[in-house]
Amino acid sequence: MKKRKNKKELGAKEVFGLLKPYIDVHTLGLSSIKNLLNECGYKVIMASEDVSEAVVFIQKINSLSKVKQWIIDNNITRLGFSYRLDPYEAKDYFCSLYYQLKNAEMFSNAGGCIKSVFFAGLPDACDLIKKEFNEEVVVFKGGETPLESLEMLGVPPEKFIKTLSKNDAYDKMLLEFGNQLITSGKYKYIKPQDHYMYKTCGTDNDSYLDRLMYCKKRKTLPLIRAHVGPYSSDRLEAVKEFMSWVKQLAGFGLLDILSIGTSQLTQSNFGEIWDGLPNGGGVPINYEHEYVAIKEAAKPMLVRTYAGTKNIPAMAELHERSLNISWHALSFWWFCEIDNRGKNTVLENLKEHIETIKYIAQTGKPLEINVPHHFAFRGSDDITYILSSYLTAKTAKKYGIKHLIVQNM
Repeated sequence: MKKRKNKKELGAKEVFGLLKPYIDVHTLGLSSIKNLLNECGYKVIMASEDVSEAVVFIQKINSLSKVKQWIIDNNITRLGFSYRLDPYEAKDYFCSLYYQLKNAEMFSNAGGCIKSVFFAGLPDACDLIKKEFNEEVVVFKGGETPLESLEMLGVPPEKFIKTLSKNDAYDKMLLEFGNQLITSGKYKYIKPQDHYMYKTCGTDNDSYLDRLMYCKKRKTLPLIRAHVGPYSSDRLEAVKEFMSWVKQLAGFGLLDILSIGTSQLTQSNFGEIWDGLPNGGGVPINYEHEYVAIKEAAKPMLVRTYAGTKNIPAMAELHERSLNISWHALSFWWFCEIDNRGKNTVLENLKEHIETIKYIAQTGKPLEINVPHHFAFRGSDDITYILSSYLTAKTAKKYGIKHLIVQNM
């Protein structure tokens, strides 16, 4: 992969400012680059919620003033912008911000403090930004290694931490493996394994454990899962498109588990009126009958989805009866006030999760601990990763869970 470098060399006292429109809930990319820059010795300021909201309404004088004041107060010299939803919306939001700041003489060539701006988003969005700004804006499509990301930002090599080069070699090895696999075209000739020929497959009594035991006996493991969920500002259009995807995936016969990438609103405000609330990305399921339709269309695939961020036990019961959910997934410390993905305090979240675990144990379904990678994404050490896995596994066992699924991302 050709390395693209930011021609504007970084000075010793650079301050990075990172922001996104508040309607996009994706934050892990911002957290990752923040941690990398911090490790290289740079100060990084994450935009507050009110600044993120102002970005959406940047055409308004008060909103522009709020963003400008944030930049000036923190002496931000390098501005990063992230948006991982619709590519055309990404371009509109970014261009509006860029040109408003330019007209306000916030860039260094006009006497302001901003020396450069960079953009991170989906590949199509990056292509649109690149077409608009050429080399003026560095774009991140998501496939860059940590080392490449720092090089693109102009970080001098002497500031890289020692393990970065070693990790970069591993990342490149994985990328090369993937490229070779795709270039060879061998994946086109992969035929479905024998995963469906057990008695309960595709019925309302189908289960993950039945499939696992059958495939283990037939020596056709692993089970394959795909996580999908289209974004659209039109809720009904997004659900319609998702249903077409589900039917296609079911028809191919290559997948065992359909993991629904639901909207933030599905998780936080299921069954409520969403007028004026930001979607946040993912397919916006809001009614039980929509889940039932997904379950039926997905057969013989099993179905998994995210837990709620409030009324968590009730949402687990809903997933059980409407989806015959393959397994339940809980995040314990996450998807609450701590990461701004829900209104629960951490203690309230833990209490609701324990009550939910008790219910899941009654169903006999496995529990996925959707936990350790959330610590790792935010820069935790290996001990925290391992300890959080251990604590959640012990808690699950204490309250009756017999089968555990550990997610590794």
